[in-house]
Amino acid sequence: MLDAKLGATDTVRTIQSRAAAVLAAAGLPANGATILAALIGVAAGLAFGIERIWSGIALLAISSALDALDGTLAREHGGASPFGGVLDLVGDRVVEAAVIFGIAWPRPELYLPALVLVGTWYVNITVFLAVGAALERRGPKLIVYPPGILERSETLIFFALLAIAHPLGPVLCYGFAALEILTAVQRLRFGLAELRAGKQC
Repeated sequence: MLDAKLGATDTVRTIQSRAAAVLAAAGLPANGATILAALIGVAAGLAFGIERIWSGIALLAISSALDALDGTLAREHGGASPFGGVLDLVGDRVVEAAVIFGIAWPRPELYLPALVLVGTWYVNITVFLAVGAALERRGPKLIVYPPGILERSETLIFFALLAIAHPLGPVLCYGFAALEILTAVQRLRFGLAELRAGKQC
């Protein structure tokens, strides 16, 4: 939800374009930015695991910034490819897994809530991929991203809150899990409507 709104803002697009130009001038290709974002995200998970909360949040912010720029790098500096789109999708999931494991590791009270949350992620990403694969690709993106309540930005905000708000951890996990289910339903409805409109179902 936030990703779509921010991505439609001229100011944000201009900032992304200028930042991507700086990275391109420094010799960082789009796939390199994706890989670097994933490595820094895993480092954030390790920092959370040893309870270096603010270091983890800082590393996650850097990872997120690079993740937000790799697509712009690819589109504006000649690096767009199907493999890059796949790499970006996989990198995001690696970071999310590393961070949730890192946050939950030193906090036994989060073991079950985090497991429930990961289960809803599994369902949601299945819907995400299935709907995206079923729809004809449109626009400049190599992979179709069905709209939903939860996107990358909401997940990153959730991670920061979960890392900081210790007493509310289980409640946050269960609440986010419920939103994941709602997002999966929303994406299913979107996919069905699009497929019916295109007479593909």
